[in-house]
Amino acid sequence: MLSLLLLGLVLEGHPQALTPTLPSAYPTEPRPTRADTAQAVHELFKSRRTGGLAWPLVGTVGMLAAILPAQQSTSAGVWTPGVIGGAALVGVGIGKSVRFKRKNETAVLRELAQTGHLPAYVSRRLRGRYRPIPGIAKEENPLPAPGTGPDSLRRSADPLTPGPVAASARQDTLDAITALFMMKRVNGEWPLALALPGLRLMSSGTREYNPVTGSWEETPASGGAVAAGLGLAGVGLTYMLVRHTTYSYEKLNALHAACAAGAPIPAQYRAQLQPRHFAKAGKWKARLARREARRRG
Repeated sequence: MLSLLLLGLVLEGHPQALTPTLPSAYPTEPRPTRADTAQAVHELFKSRRTGGLAWPLVGTVGMLAAILPAQQSTSAGVWTPGVIGGAALVGVGIGKSVRFKRKNETAVLRELAQTGHLPAYVSRRLRGRYRPIPGIAKEENPLPAPGTGPDSLRRSADPLTPGPVAASARQDTLDAITALFMMKRVNGEWPLALALPGLRLMSSGTREYNPVTGSWEETPASGGAVAAGLGLAGVGLTYMLVRHTTYSYEKLNALHAACAAGAPIPAQYRAQLQPRHFAKAGKWKARLARREARRRG
C-alpha cells in the first residue's frame, strides 16, 4: 500500500509524464488541384478523339486493301480477315468518337468543378501518361466554374529585367522556328496522297473472259493513263523532296548551333513566323514538361 501511495505522489508531481508527445507531421507531397485534374481530363479526351479519327481511317484502308484486289481478278477473293480487322478498327474509332466527344468532355469538367468527382470511365483512365500532375494546369483554366483554379494559374506580377525578357523572347522565337520547320515538313508530305490515284490509273487495265478461246484476256492500261499516273506520283514526290530539302533537319540544327554561339536569327525565317507557330511550340514544350514530370513521378 505504501508503495502505491509513493507512486501516486511521483505521478502527481510530474503530470507531464502522462502527456504523450505527438510526432511532428510528416511532409506531404503536393497534391494535384481540380485544375490539374481538369487539364489531365482534357488531354485524355483530346487523345481519344484523335484516335477516333485515326482508327476508322486505318480500318477503311485495310478493308479497301482486302476488297479491291478481288475486283481486279476473279482468281483472288476477298481477304476476309482483313475485312473483319478493318471493320473492328472502324468500330473502335467510332466508339471513341462518340464516348469522348466535346459535349461529354464539357459535362465531365462541369461535374468536376461543381462536385470534385469524375465518372468511373474517366477516373480509371487517368493513369500513366494521363496521371494528373501538380502544377500542370495552363494559364487557361479548363474548369468551367470561375475561381476554382490554383494561384499558380494567375500570371506573375513580378517585373522582369530586360535581360531575361530578351533571352526568353529569343528562345521562344527559336522554338517557333522549330515548329515552322516541322509543320512545313509535315505539310510537304500530304501531296504524296496523289500517288494513290496515280497507281490506280497505272493499274486500270481490264480483264475479260473470251468465250471463243475459253480463257481470260487482260488488256493493259493505256499509255496516257500510265503517263498520268506517273505524273501524279512524281508531282507528290517532288513536292515532298523540295520541302524536306528546304526545311531539313541539318539546316535546323545548324541554325540552333549558330544562334547558341551568338549569331542573330536569320530574317528569312523570322519573316515566316506566325502566331500559330508560337502556339504550336508552346504546346510542344508543355507536353514535354508534363511527360517529364510524369516520368519523374
